[in-house]
Amino acid sequence: MKAIRSSIGLVVMTMILCGLIFPLSVTAVGQTVFHHQANGSLVRLNDQVVGSELIGQQWDKPQYFHGRVSAVKYNMDAAMIKENGIASGSHNYANGHPELQQRVVTLKQTNGHTPIDAVTESGSGLDPDITVDNAKQQVARIAERRNLSTEQINQLISNQAHQGTLYEDYVNVLALNLALDHMSCH
Repeated sequence: MKAIRSSIGLVVMTMILCGLIFPLSVTAVGQTVFHHQANGSLVRLNDQVVGSELIGQQWDKPQYFHGRVSAVKYNMDAAMIKENGIASGSHNYANGHPELQQRVVTLKQTNGHTPIDAVTESGSGLDPDITVDNAKQQVARIAERRNLSTEQINQLISNQAHQGTLYEDYVNVLALNLALDHMSCH
């Protein structure tokens, strides 16, 4: 009987420690030290949430930079996720897959050069970033649609660029498009 009481006491103490005290401590540290990140790295414009720095969005209007191709519908709400049964993922097509080859052919016809991230999906399908090379391939279209010079847009890309550690330099598509909207308003 003494062994059973000791075992139950140990289980209860472990549940309190691991199920209550530890999660509350981690949450408290996260909220005080990493408040922005702990709350989803949300981007606000005029006190409204317009997206997250960490999750891509669908941009298909020609006056905006377009993000990476995605197997996932970026702007799904909870009901759509439940209906489709997928919130992230990718097709991970092989080089010989007809759909991937068609993407390459289409982009080469319009751009002459195809950055790899313009045709391939990220592993999660929710990548918020594109390479600087991919962004520069879109400059002519955006300049024409917004009546801006290509130099202005290339400067914007340079200002928004982050240095890649293992790969090429990259830009966050949401930040780039918000800066583009801000530039067009002034």
